[in-house]
Amino acid sequence: MHLLTIIWTLICAAVIIGYPLYLLNKSASLTKVRRKDNYKPMAPNTVELLSFDIREQLPSWSLSLEVPEITEEVLHKNPILFYLESEDTYFKLPMNNAAMGYKANVYKNVGKVYVTFKSLKDGVSHFHVPTNHLKNLKVLIIKFSDERIYGNWGASPSNCTIHKSLAKAGIKINDFEDVLGHFSNIASIDFKGHYVAKTPQRKKVRAVSRPMEQINKERLFATT
Repeated sequence: MHLLTIIWTLICAAVIIGYPLYLLNKSASLTKVRRKDNYKPMAPNTVELLSFDIREQLPSWSLSLEVPEITEEVLHKNPILFYLESEDTYFKLPMNNAAMGYKANVYKNVGKVYVTFKSLKDGVSHFHVPTNHLKNLKVLIIKFSDERIYGNWGASPSNCTIHKSLAKAGIKINDFEDVLGHFSNIASIDFKGHYVAKTPQRKKVRAVSRPMEQINKERLFATT
């Protein structure tokens, strides 16, 4: 009789102790499953590199390039850096070239990039860049999963923190090779190719019957 009592007591104790542990383990398992279901892997940090031979468009006061990699999402979300290459150096856009007497600005839209050259004397007159002065345009499209690296580009494109982060890392943002080397240490470099920027074909002008204010003008985004 005493033996049965002892056995029954042990069974009750096992149930009392074991059941809460069972519920705890079950709850932990469900939590893991939910976390696994909600888990979304972050996209890898990538920098897309494009190179354009611009000599066929020179001499000229402007450049026009087709860049399909600049999609609507990229235009509003991702920082893009532009560098003009000469025989012995790089110039980050926008820039002033006091030695040559011109300033260069870059504008972008979906699938398009435009570079203009103006005289430093008045900032308005066209400056025709000679053929032997520049040869390539380098484009860096920065696609980082961690927004802390470059900030919210869409919210404040003119104050993108990527400039500050590069400076903090001791990187000279005007030095293309220095910037590219830095990015290669923290991201994968996706080289999209080297292209020849052909001279754009001029379209014949037609008479427009609609008022000019009704014509949709292309909106361009300046780069700082």
